[in-house]
Amino acid sequence: MKNSFSLLEIILTLIISSIVIIYSTLYTKELILENKQTQQLEIDKIDFLATKIFIEKNKNSIEKLSYSNNNLYFENSLLLKDVREFNLNKTSTNITIYINLKNKIIQTWKIPL
Repeated sequence: MKNSFSLLEIILTLIISSIVIIYSTLYTKELILENKQTQQLEIDKIDFLATKIFIEKNKNSIEKLSYSNNNLYFENSLLLKDVREFNLNKTSTNITIYINLKNKIIQTWKIPL
């Protein structure tokens, strides 16, 4: 009788341990995927803001900026990848730029001249 109770106890312990391990693994996997997505979004934000700063510093040569094949170029050098939309309007007082990066980051920049 004592042996059968011990065996039952071991089986229950294994079942509970297996359930805990499986759910811990699933939670860890979900956490890793979420962190990768968040990391990629933050990298995209840094690239986006670096592009904005670069354009603000080179606002006097804005005509060297070009958009083709979903990429933004400055003097034929790649400035930003995966740009879905890009519009540039230059007036005598400011430059207005509408930019859509990967359909995740969409902004309108107004840069005074």
